[in-house]
Amino acid sequence: MEKRAYGVEEFLSRPKQLEEEIRGDIDHIASLRSIVEKTTTQLSFTAGRNPSKNEKAFESVMIQIAEEEAALAKKQKQLVDLKLEAEDFINQLAKKEYRTFLRLRYISGYGMPEIREIMNLPKTTCFDLQINALVAAEEKYLHEKY
Repeated sequence: MEKRAYGVEEFLSRPKQLEEEIRGDIDHIASLRSIVEKTTTQLSFTAGRNPSKNEKAFESVMIQIAEEEAALAKKQKQLVDLKLEAEDFINQLAKKEYRTFLRLRYISGYGMPEIREIMNLPKTTCFDLQINALVAAEEKYLHEKY
């Protein structure tokens, strides 16, 4: 994957962004399935009465679901790859506290209040840790051939 076009924070944020996109896709597919359910009910009530129009609508939605599920599967594989790539990058950082912070923030998706609680840190220390971890990650990201 080509990550040089991104800064480290954007690189580490890509899995979370893709997860959110996948959630939206799952919701959309669920709404299409609801349409299929309604169409199936209508088809059973209108059997023998101009079925071609209803059948075409049903078929169109079924094709759309199949296409969107295939695209979703590709995105899910891409998400796994992005998470593995981000995890591999994070594991290369020297300081354990930086690795822990970045993992919690970018892999697990925790916000600062949750990270402070998990790592048992005061607010200012947590923000300092964030800055230091990102600076260290940015240096590694820009200066090494990861």
